[in-house]
Amino acid sequence: MQNLENILKKVEENYHAKDKKEKTEFNLKGETYEVILLNRLEKADLIFSKQNGNFKNLKEIYEWLKPVIYKSFQLKEAAIKAKEKGFITSYYEISDMLFEPEDIIEIISFLIKANNLQNFKKEEFEFEKKQ
Repeated sequence: MQNLENILKKVEENYHAKDKKEKTEFNLKGETYEVILLNRLEKADLIFSKQNGNFKNLKEIYEWLKPVIYKSFQLKEAAIKAKEKGFITSYYEISDMLFEPEDIIEIISFLIKANNLQNFKKEEFEFEKKQ
């Protein structure tokens, strides 16, 4: 039962890696940010949170990834202080005020590649086509 052994080995690997947090760096305009990548559960939650087929525009992708940007770039403390000072009204707004709009595209691209989500859009399209 070689197949069973392979399946169990894969299940065991995924079990031990389910909460694994990897860190990487992102450089933007001379600033270096420590970025925490999504773990297995977070990645699944993100992928399955997309409700209705395709994104209509980049703004929808940004809104979908805004919580990921907040968490991955570790912006909680900055968001709390910025909200206390009245600079933002919601914590996720911190990314709107911290990054320039043109930089958001670079951040989205980085997060998709770093979290190995680049095939998500393609696979989603193929699935929709088959329905």
